[in-house]
Amino acid sequence: MTLEIDEAPPTLTSEQTLTGWRRELCVELLGEGRARVFMRAVEAPSLKATELHRGVLFHRVASNFTDLAGCAAAARESLEQLAASAARQQPSKDNLFAAVTYDRRAWEGVVSAVEDWQRRRRPAVSR
Repeated sequence: MTLEIDEAPPTLTSEQTLTGWRRELCVELLGEGRARVFMRAVEAPSLKATELHRGVLFHRVASNFTDLAGCAAAARESLEQLAASAARQQPSKDNLFAAVTYDRRAWEGVVSAVEDWQRRRRPAVSR
C-alpha cells in the first residue's frame, strides 16, 4: 500500500480568493493499492465526470487549508482503504467516464475525515 503525498500547497492570492478560486484536496487512484494525494487551486468547480476519467477524486477544502500532511495522517486509514479498493479499467460504451472503480464508502470515509480534520479544535496561540 503506497500513498504519495504531494505536500506543496497551491498558493491563492487574496484577489483569487475573492473572485471564486478554491482549493481542492485530490486523490488520484493509481491502482494496485497506490494513490497520490495532492491539492490544487481551481478557478471553477471541477467536473466529476472529467476527473473520474482521469482517476481523480476531489473534495473542496477551506481557502486557509495548508497542512496536507497533517490531514493525510489523520485520514490515513480511510485513504489506505480507498487505495486498496481502487482498480483501473478501460472505459467501455457502458461506462465511458470512469477509468477507475473504487469503494464509495471508503471515499466517504476520506471526505468525513477531511471535514473532521478541518473542524478540529486548534490550540490557542499565546502572544
